[in-house]
Amino acid sequence: MSAVRVEIFAIGSELCYGRVYDTNSFWIAEQVTKLGAVVKRITCIPDIVEEICAVLEDALSRRPHFMILTGGLGPTSDDLTIEALSRLIGVEVVTHKEILQIMAERRGVSVDDLPPNLLRMARSLKGASCLPNPVGWAPVTIICCDETVIAALPGPPREMKACFTEYLAGMISEKTRYRSLAGRVLVTMYESQVSPITKKIMESMPGVYLKPLVGEYDGERGLPVDIVVFAKDREECRARMEEAVESFRRLVAQRGGSLKL
Repeated sequence: MSAVRVEIFAIGSELCYGRVYDTNSFWIAEQVTKLGAVVKRITCIPDIVEEICAVLEDALSRRPHFMILTGGLGPTSDDLTIEALSRLIGVEVVTHKEILQIMAERRGVSVDDLPPNLLRMARSLKGASCLPNPVGWAPVTIICCDETVIAALPGPPREMKACFTEYLAGMISEKTRYRSLAGRVLVTMYESQVSPITKKIMESMPGVYLKPLVGEYDGERGLPVDIVVFAKDREECRARMEEAVESFRRLVAQRGGSLKL
């Protein structure tokens, strides 16, 4: 399986200060994995243009297929994602007239009567696709840089989810042509006993990932183990999941343990 590589970036000093949980990246990673792609990195960046540019430039050097950014698209002075992308890629910032018209229609006013905060949020990059936010104001900017698709999504989780579903999910799915399925089992063994088994299964079954969750071990219930399988469609995913679970069950039993779904 040739993996489609994705890197996720959550932009906002409040994340780096530990004042707000980065739930966006967790959700995006889950969706991306379901679509058959592989998340290679998740990074939080403060609201500093130089920091944003440095991190994104480093990511571009790895040539991921997708770079997904959340946050920094609002109307305030510390919303700097568009400025950072402009500097990084070397294209100018433009105000998108179609987005302004959509905003005006939503507000029931003329474009000339839109407040300054909405005017600022209508900015994008020259040559980029600027797509309307289905449930909010800040639009989505999507631009290609060589072989990498860079997508800037709004930070509020409800808006981010709607924009990802509307615009990115299909693009990623078309690129991967794969799907994934995740499950969890319980084994009556310790992590040190389970790890050689999971390693053996992953080596013998490409596209299968197993991870003992030692932090959730329960002496009565056992050790949870996550299983993620990749395949060409959901039916094949289910077949591979059954094969992985049965192989896991057999190897655990050979070592005196048991497995529960």
